[in-house]
Amino acid sequence: MKRMLVAATTTLVMQTATAQVPASITLYGLMDAGIGYTRLSGAYKDPATGRTLRAGMSRLGALSGGVSGPRWGVRGKEDLGDGLHAVFQLESGFDSRNGQILQGGRLFGRQATVGLTDARWGELRLGRQYNAATRYFLNMLGPAFGGFSQLHTGYGLGMSSASFPRYDNQVFYETPSMGGIKAAAGYAFSVNDTRNAETGYATANNTRAITAALQYARGPLSAFLGYDQLNAARQLGTARAAATPRAYIIGASYDFIALKIAMAYNRVADGWFAGRSFRDDGRVGGLAGTPSYAFSRGLRSNSHVIALAVPAGLSGHAFASWQRTDINSSRLTGGDATGHTYSLGYSHNLSKRTDLYAVVSHTRNWAFVDGVRALDAYAGLRHRF
Repeated sequence: MKRMLVAATTTLVMQTATAQVPASITLYGLMDAGIGYTRLSGAYKDPATGRTLRAGMSRLGALSGGVSGPRWGVRGKEDLGDGLHAVFQLESGFDSRNGQILQGGRLFGRQATVGLTDARWGELRLGRQYNAATRYFLNMLGPAFGGFSQLHTGYGLGMSSASFPRYDNQVFYETPSMGGIKAAAGYAFSVNDTRNAETGYATANNTRAITAALQYARGPLSAFLGYDQLNAARQLGTARAAATPRAYIIGASYDFIALKIAMAYNRVADGWFAGRSFRDDGRVGGLAGTPSYAFSRGLRSNSHVIALAVPAGLSGHAFASWQRTDINSSRLTGGDATGHTYSLGYSHNLSKRTDLYAVVSHTRNWAFVDGVRALDAYAGLRHRF
């Protein structure tokens, strides 16, 4: 009996010791669901026929990801000693209305990385992950704006290189903070493995990406600048291979406590990096959106955004933003009119992890089509776990 007790005790101690290995794994996620109303109105010329058509569509229905994209993920960290840690993150996006996987059906389409981190030397990660500009743009906004997607995507195609481009096969390094300054750089050997026409064995047979950014964040001031570039796979042909999309972005924010102001400017040339799918399925101007990167030699786009956020009582935030995107070519977008998006929003915290939100946005020259207007209004519930 004593031997059995000793054996059981020993087994329990060993299991406890194993469980106390300096490693951690966290399951996390976010749900965002609501109800939204969209209306398109105005008249425009059909690019195919030249005829004047009217845009008169509206929709009321369930909404997924009104503020933040629904997701679930697993991240982990293991202490390797002397300040060095192994880290990983697997994150999947889904539609909260029906549970379908997003990001083209990828199991972990939002992020899939493994790496090493050290407080003295910085962090190195490998795998599918965001570009540098998106990370620092979101850092600049901080929690005051509640993650409202209008600030970087609008209902046109503004802030292209900060609209969550993700690169496959990326090696990404970020320095530790030195007096508030951080630098980051990444290289993707093949940007999108699901585009079979842009992947191959030879290096030049893959579309590659370069991303880099610099951030300053100290006290109430945050500022950053970033650069992205795509190099087309050589088999795409002369026209697209001759286009080398480049994006330059700069932004800053200052928190006055009673008011936070943020501004950013994004210039994109010879293509696109990311945007959003438009809600009319392309029936206005022949454009369904550019949710992923594209090549278009000669295209130029200049985007500006100004946003304000103020505390509303002890549990809420209100924000307002204006975004302007000036584009010089209709070949990629279907139209070349300057787009303006005006947004108002409010979020109310029910707890540290749950909030209610409401947003209304108005866009002139929606999808860069002259004379077309869009109204979006929606409200929802967001919960983090």
